[in-house]
Order: sequence, then structure tokens, then C-alpha cells
Amino acid sequence: MTTYGEVGVNVGHVGRWVRFILGIVVILFVTTDLFSSTHAHTLFFYLTMVISFLAIMTIFTSVHVLIGDKLVDKSSVWATLIFVVPTMFLLVAPFVNSNLQVGYWINFPELNHPFQMALIVYIGVSFFVQWRDKYGGCEVVSIPNLFFKKNYGSYCVPLLPLDLIEKLLIERTDKETGNNQ
Repeated sequence: MTTYGEVGVNVGHVGRWVRFILGIVVILFVTTDLFSSTHAHTLFFYLTMVISFLAIMTIFTSVHVLIGDKLVDKSSVWATLIFVVPTMFLLVAPFVNSNLQVGYWINFPELNHPFQMALIVYIGVSFFVQWRDKYGGCEVVSIPNLFFKKNYGSYCVPLLPLDLIEKLLIERTDKETGNNQ
């Protein structure tokens, strides 16, 4: 690799494989919950989880449709905020206050755990899509990118420092060896 490209769209070798490993870790986390001996899940739980996963995917894809081609092949702080803030809120808020879970908002508390698991699975699958497509943007954007065959730019906040360091190292190595393109 002689050039890195743009952070938030492209990803280097290290960032790509970190995303693959994170995908495995996330799926293992969900698997240990789903097949836990401490509590059994019902068919209702699994159906609710699948429906939640499809709803999450539909919402992120709909936001892609609304934003359109304004984000293709360039990184955007606004795209990051649009996707990351709600996702992080949905992931973290329930640990701070259990009343902030989606099921409580719609008076359907049975949705809480399946929705959380579906969101985590969505992120895990997204890591694998990022790895496959060599995409360095936000995880939650990678599945809609796959559908539309475009690279919408957004920063992956947790992995942004890794991507920035990798880009700097690649560019410095290229400069030192004279491989600039």
C-alpha cells in the first residue's frame, strides 16, 4: 500500500484487521449472551431481536437515503454525528439509567434486551462488512454502503485514532522511500 487515502473513507491493513477482530469479539459477546446457561431465551426473544435488527438496518439505510450523495468519498463530521450520537446513546444510556431503554419509551419493556442485542449484532456485522470492503468510516454506515455500493464518509470515533496513526505512518514511510503518488 503506497497511499492511505482519506480517513473516514479508506482504511489501512492494521485498521482493516482490527475491524475483523472486533467483529469476532462482538459476535462472541452476543453468542455468550444468547447461549448463556444463566437465562434461557424464548422464541419471542429471538423474533423480537430479528425484527429489531431489521428495524435498525432500515433506519440507518433510510438516513442514508435522506442524506444522499453529499457524503460520497469524503468524510463529514455531520455524518458522524448523525450516525454515532444516536447509536452511542442507545448503547450506553441503558447502563446509566435503565429507563432510557427503547422498550420503556414505547411501553414495551420486553423489547429492551433483544433490541440491545440486535444493535450489538448490527455493529458486529458492520465490522465484518468494513473489513470486506476495506472501509474506514463509521461501522453503522457500512451496511448501507454495501447496499448502495458507495462509500459514504464518516468517522469511526472509537477507531479514528488508530486510523490517523496508521495514515501518518504510511505517509511518512512513503515520503522516506519516495513512493509518493
